[in-house]
Amino acid sequence: MDFLINNDFEGVLAESVYIKLGDDVDESEALAISHLDPLRGKFAIDVELAKSGTNRNKTLVRMMVNITAYYLYNTVPDDEIPQRIIDNFKMEIANIEKIASGKMNSTLETLTDDDGNSVTVFRWNSNRGRSHELYPPSTTAKESL
Repeated sequence: MDFLINNDFEGVLAESVYIKLGDDVDESEALAISHLDPLRGKFAIDVELAKSGTNRNKTLVRMMVNITAYYLYNTVPDDEIPQRIIDNFKMEIANIEKIASGKMNSTLETLTDDDGNSVTVFRWNSNRGRSHELYPPSTTAKESL
């Protein structure tokens, strides 16, 4: 494990479960990191993953713990995986997709250029949607009636 530490799993996995499943932590963490790929176009994921201790982004730690815990359980029969582990995994994958698409805010560091300016562009949906009607009703026609 490079990013996560053993204490990160407290409250997510019982100590006895972590000891039993912990042999595959490095591989499970690598699989969890692969789920962060959609974020790499806007955020400095490698910079975030290089942080340690209290400097780590708490949201990223939570995401990584929940996804890693799910992969740790891949070594046991499906009916032995707690539903909360599956639900947490699905929630984190959905959160990653929302953050990557700009539908959810994030505290992750954005990508920067050589001068330190953010090169990440976020799309803000402030324009009203267009009508695709062939002959849209005009407001003046309604007012004259």
